Amino acid sequence: MALKDSDAAGATSIADLEDARIGVQIGTTSLSAVEDVIDPSEQPQVFNSSNDVVTALKNEQIDAVVVDLPTALYITAAQVPTATVVGQFAAPGGDQWGALLAKGSALTACVSEAVDELRASGELAKLTKRWMSDAAGAPELD
Repeated sequence: MALKDSDAAGATSIADLEDARIGVQIGTTSLSAVEDVIDPSEQPQVFNSSNDVVTALKNEQIDAVVVDLPTALYITAAQVPTATVVGQFAAPGGDQWGALLAKGSALTACVSEAVDELRASGELAKLTKRWMSDAAGAPELD
């Protein structure tokens, strides 16, 4: 994500982000994603917390932030409305998402089976694209 009036906001490919000053939070997969996929011309700036990353973006100390998509959607909606989600890309070691149920829940087996069936049929990928790419306005960056 980037401030709407920045050059990074207009990126349509990963290559367009190579010269951006990128910020990430320490202890997340974002740092390796930036280094392995974007390979920026200057080292990403690493911050201790998500609040520090958001503050750096607001103060224009960085051009862009790499976070997981749900976090980007939250930040642009609630914390930095002057920012936009530029896009998304697959990253090695990226985050996996799942459903959380109470320990020992009687629903665990049927929820797992339903998710497995959705994945096997290709429906999970379609739902992910619809709600995490198309509806969210987060195009895939190549």
